[in-house]
Amino acid sequence: MIFLVRHAHSDYIPDDMRPLSPSGRLAAERVADTLEGRGITRIISSPYTRAVQTVEPLARRLGIQVECDPDLRERRLTDGQIAGDFRDYQSATWKDFDLAYPGGETSNEARTRISRAIRRIAEANTGRHVAIASHGNALALFLQTLDGTVDFEFWMQMSMPDVYAIETSAAGPWSFKRLWQPV
Repeated sequence: MIFLVRHAHSDYIPDDMRPLSPSGRLAAERVADTLEGRGITRIISSPYTRAVQTVEPLARRLGIQVECDPDLRERRLTDGQIAGDFRDYQSATWKDFDLAYPGGETSNEARTRISRAIRRIAEANTGRHVAIASHGNALALFLQTLDGTVDFEFWMQMSMPDVYAIETSAAGPWSFKRLWQPV
């Protein structure tokens, strides 16, 4: 089984390496509470600080290291400043999966990258339980491959953090269930 973890809250600054906020650090402990007894033997994260910090309490409790995979990084929307509402830019990329802003990835490109990474990790860990820490847009794009109803509104409703259990199967379709209970 694969457990997908969306990172906890971080104070927004335009930096991929921004750390968790104080409330995010508390929530990371709750992520560990949620996943500690689920037989996880491996934790793989986006290299972004906020994702790693979200699963560090779990790794510490389980006595295992957090490994980083660059393909689990967040989808880059653009390499420049966004003029206007960030949500409007995101919404447009959910309406047109081939839309790319300057220096950014299309939804199709990001979905392909994150899907390949998660499926590669699952295949390499058959029979093991693995936690994967990543980011909201990237994870929502992956979940959309499992359930076509996942859309921009789904992404908007995801919490920070969020946790999903993915039932993997070599013989049939994968499915997911939300485990996280926001307070």
